[in-house]
Amino acid sequence: MNPLHSLDETMTAGVRLFVADDLLAVAVVPSGDGAPVIVSPTGEIDSVSAPALRSALLSVLLPPCTGVILNLDGVTFLNSAGVTVLAEAHHQAQVAGISFGVRGGSRAVLRVLRITGLWDLLADPRDR
Repeated sequence: MNPLHSLDETMTAGVRLFVADDLLAVAVVPSGDGAPVIVSPTGEIDSVSAPALRSALLSVLLPPCTGVILNLDGVTFLNSAGVTVLAEAHHQAQVAGISFGVRGGSRAVLRVLRITGLWDLLADPRDR
């Protein structure tokens, strides 16, 4: 069974939801007036749920999008699979000329990002 279930058709006001079993839900909130798209995962990001985050991020890292903010406030766990998705999203954003930044995060999530060096690379300047 594929752990990724896209519930796009059930969302309103253009918000899309990507779900990985009961581990992770990722809301994608469209932008207006040149504001960045907000991607907000809630739950655990591991090898089972990381594909849902990857799908959500790659779905927005395309022109005409000019910026994406990944809000990690709702993430309770992040392992190497999630770190890989973040690094891939950063690379895809660079290739497409799209700004990509990370905001928020629990102490456990921020620790992983700081240890790997991704925090220095991806952190929204307002959160540093």
